[in-house]
Amino acid sequence: MANFTTKTIKEIFDAFISKYTVLKSKYGDSSPILKKSFINTIGYSIGGVAATIWQLSVWIYKQCFPQTCELPALKFWGGLIDVNYNEGASANLSILLNGVTAPYLMSGTVYKDLNTGLIYKTVSQVNAENGQIQTTVQCTTPGSVGNLPADTVLNIANPLDGIPSTAVVIEIKIEGTEDEEVETYRRRVLYGFKNKNETGSAKDYVNWALEVSGIADVFPYVLDEGVLTLYIIANGSGLSRTPSGSVTPNPFPKWVSGNFTEFEGSGQFLQVAQSIEGTEPGVHNRRPVMAGVELKAPNYTAYDVEISGLTDISYNDDIKNAIIGVLDTKKPNIVVMDYSVANSRINQPELSAACLSVLNGETFTSFVLKNSTGGVINEEYLGIGSLAYLRTLKINGDTYYSTESDSPEDLSEKSDEQNS
Repeated sequence: MANFTTKTIKEIFDAFISKYTVLKSKYGDSSPILKKSFINTIGYSIGGVAATIWQLSVWIYKQCFPQTCELPALKFWGGLIDVNYNEGASANLSILLNGVTAPYLMSGTVYKDLNTGLIYKTVSQVNAENGQIQTTVQCTTPGSVGNLPADTVLNIANPLDGIPSTAVVIEIKIEGTEDEEVETYRRRVLYGFKNKNETGSAKDYVNWALEVSGIADVFPYVLDEGVLTLYIIANGSGLSRTPSGSVTPNPFPKWVSGNFTEFEGSGQFLQVAQSIEGTEPGVHNRRPVMAGVELKAPNYTAYDVEISGLTDISYNDDIKNAIIGVLDTKKPNIVVMDYSVANSRINQPELSAACLSVLNGETFTSFVLKNSTGGVINEEYLGIGSLAYLRTLKINGDTYYSTESDSPEDLSEKSDEQNS
């Protein structure tokens, strides 16, 4: 399938002329020059028509497979196995109004951020209590652009009696997200075909969590009887892979007098819980009734690297990126997910080789790998729910990179000085 490619007009013309030449030689044709020019013209004409048909055929062929099709066809493939495309979502913000004298704030009230021009609308009618109203507004523009920070002031578009003209953002309840990357969705679809729904297996929970935009991976474990613990991994690198927000109850479900306690919270934690529970918020059609679920942020395991005798420190940043690139790919060994023991291994020779590969002939005399307690190691394995990250990088005796001791500004200045 990978070799089924389009042909250019020139390639088709050359094939036509080659075949014509063989036949001409075979039958002893000695046509004049004008006829040869005419044959060339016919050849290019055939090549032009054939190239167009060829390209159309290749495009149609590629739509027949989820590995190569375009987004509209990929959505169809995903729909067959209930792996739906994540359209960009609008941000939901919690806002606070002070000095309210009206009895309530009605649904659909419009607020505007004067700095960005973004429009927000209240999602429900909320009664005033003690002169205050706390409510939720939704951005009318999808995407992360609507994620305004706390303390941002929103202005009411049309004044209302008893309602103050401004409101203050308290927090982001649901983050606005961009449309899912096509290749990210393609990976989920292919994963879904390989791991079909099994009515509540660990892989089902992983699939449900991966439907949330920005969630890159899930580590499932049964640590306590009757409870499936899921370590949720967000897109990012190093220490930046913790999902946003929170969810209660957690573990869930929680039952009160026979009634299910609905989720509260914000961000990706809330969205993952809702996705595991049902196909849409408030619907309970996925998680088996008695199955308990606990969502956790990843555990982070720190590693330190010390390199000595580097002959050219202009490669410092390349070395740092090479080490981080290897560590970011590591996952704990999880049999049910086919996450191998080999990929859970943090290995000194592997990291050293990755650094040498970016040095373009330069060398170093020693490469020391240390674990989170500062002990020198050759290799170790990631534990339950763990991700690896580079804590410090020392090159030729100087700390080039650190996630703890130096501020980002100090490290940036140090990096610039060493590279110069």
